[in-house]
Amino acid sequence: LRLGAGAPGTGGSERMNLHNVILPPRERGRVATLREIESAMLQGAQAIFPVVGECLEGAGVQDGGWVAVDFTKYPAPRYKSKDGDDSEDLCLCYAAFPGAPGPRVMCKAYCGVWGHWQMVGTRYKHLWEGRDKLRMNCAMPALRIFGVIFGSWSRAGKLLWERAPESFPDRLDHTPSIGGDVMPWMEATV
Repeated sequence: LRLGAGAPGTGGSERMNLHNVILPPRERGRVATLREIESAMLQGAQAIFPVVGECLEGAGVQDGGWVAVDFTKYPAPRYKSKDGDDSEDLCLCYAAFPGAPGPRVMCKAYCGVWGHWQMVGTRYKHLWEGRDKLRMNCAMPALRIFGVIFGSWSRAGKLLWERAPESFPDRLDHTPSIGGDVMPWMEATV
């Protein structure tokens, strides 16, 4: 999630009952800070944020588009391999991308709970960027999940998708939902 200029057009935004808090325009491509997100949370239960980055284009969030976030609702794990509906919950979170020097505010797909970590990840639309750049999806632990993303607009302001905020849980589940041994990874990060 990065700050940019502009706002969603009327292509469907009038259907959402939002407080319409939008972070003020800043330098194009500057990452929103934790303080800016916390300030937006104090202004209302829902907000719209501009997005820069293509790591969720496979989940319907467009680079240069906009997302609606509800700070009172949370994502839940979806089970694609267990007769799920093939959907994923998306969230606004504070996480460290693998290899990054530290955490930052991001929009990511919610994966579930692994050990005691809330896991989030990327959902690239295309595996290859050009002919020579491979972009693999990856997961990472989220230090904080601010709320669920319940709507997405294109760069032009057209509503791409929306879900009713009341369809999401009021609390973030802490029950492990991702299998696998976490001990080797825990020991490596201590």
